[in-house]
Amino acid sequence: MPGKLKVKIVAGRHLPVMDRASDLTDAFVEVKFGNTTFKTDVYLKSLNPQWNSEWFKFEVSFYFLIF
Repeated sequence: MPGKLKVKIVAGRHLPVMDRASDLTDAFVEVKFGNTTFKTDVYLKSLNPQWNSEWFKFEVSFYFLIF
């Protein structure tokens, strides 16, 4: 039975510092399901990014075994 999985990236909070020079980070989110990968835009120099992304849509197949 086919279906869809929808994922929306809203925000990140209290991310770790990855750039010691600025004490900030250039943040992004990568979402993987099966062989499909989506990535948000990079949010520059923030530890609390607000993406409010579009919906990332994955096709999903469900297989049921009947014994």
